[in-house]
Amino acid sequence: MTEKLAMYGGKPVRSKLLPFVPEEADIGPAEINAAVRVLKSRKLSQLSGEEVASFEKEFANYYGVRNAIATNSGTTALHAALAGLGVGPADEVILPPYTFMATANAILHQNSVPIFADIDPITFTISAKAIREEASPRAKVVMPVHMLGNPAEMDDIVKVAKEKSLFVVEDCAQANGAEYKSRKVGTFGEAGCFSFYLNKNITSGGEGGMVITNNDALADRIRSICNHCRVKESPYPNVPAHNVYWGIGYNYRMTSVQAAIGRVQLKKLNKLNAARRRNAEFLTKELSGVEGVEVPPVRPYVKHVYWAFGVKILKEKLGVTRDQFSQALLKEGVKAEGYCPIPVHLQEVFRKKVGYGNSHYPFDSPLYKGKVEYKEGLCPEGEKLSQEDLLLPVYPTLTAKDLSDVVHAVKKVTELLRL
Repeated sequence: MTEKLAMYGGKPVRSKLLPFVPEEADIGPAEINAAVRVLKSRKLSQLSGEEVASFEKEFANYYGVRNAIATNSGTTALHAALAGLGVGPADEVILPPYTFMATANAILHQNSVPIFADIDPITFTISAKAIREEASPRAKVVMPVHMLGNPAEMDDIVKVAKEKSLFVVEDCAQANGAEYKSRKVGTFGEAGCFSFYLNKNITSGGEGGMVITNNDALADRIRSICNHCRVKESPYPNVPAHNVYWGIGYNYRMTSVQAAIGRVQLKKLNKLNAARRRNAEFLTKELSGVEGVEVPPVRPYVKHVYWAFGVKILKEKLGVTRDQFSQALLKEGVKAEGYCPIPVHLQEVFRKKVGYGNSHYPFDSPLYKGKVEYKEGLCPEGEKLSQEDLLLPVYPTLTAKDLSDVVHAVKKVTELLRL
């Protein structure tokens, strides 16, 4: 190769930086018109209009479930699901170390103790074997995360959950529309939780979330929790229901404008995901066989929706670290990063057991009978992956040239950085 790396004074592959996930929402005239329509109606709250209810119904129909509850973020969707299941200070919730902090925060928000179970290095998702090993009598819920749009091995996870009497709450924030053995993620457990942040598979105006469930009683409870724990029917003859509260509630409501945008985006979801898969097929074909770059394997019974294209950078073959590789790519005009360079269980909040106020609560709650230590070596596969993973762009708005530039940059860095 006659090229010279940009970091050493060569010409970069791209002059305009290409991020690994979009930094602007992929919306058009239909979304803008829907938002304007609601603004003109002036019924901006779900309490005064029907837009949110319509979005919930359409989302439930898409997933073939009885209930969908809109929230103002994916994080609040996770928290509301745990709250609805009655998780509390005496309980443990099992999750993977390779995930976004929101998965763990939702557990802490419910005053419960996160227990980290290691991942399968092939799928980047939680291992059923590790769940079985970590599930104590105090464990109440397991939260599989369908990382980067790749479904976890749900048959094995559900089997272990039944053995250990665990509820299953699926974190589908990056996997809207993904399928495992022809069944959509989010429908395997008690609840499935989704995010509509601007860089997700679809957005509802920058933020937003959804909980789905076939359990009607759970749905009613979650819906109430998201609206300050208001009751559906007042037990008092002279007090309306909206002035009666049964428990600790929150304002997790979605706005009508968000719902209007989300409804338009939902109609595009299958098309957008198909574009992601096409882009991923191109990257897989072009990067397979590149020494030191391991592309994600494709399981034939899974419909991956590729929130990002997660490769591994193998230091033992390239002689450089993931971070060195990433920096070289950045100079070439491709911004690619590791997803969580610090695994969640090694974040300061866990290493130091930072709790509410100046306490270590819930880790030292008098109700909690367990003892946890968050340290290196707890999840070796997750820790290893956090040093090897590199997320490449694969989103629908990429052009053929964009994708070719990604391949060119990766091959260029692979061939020249180690020379």
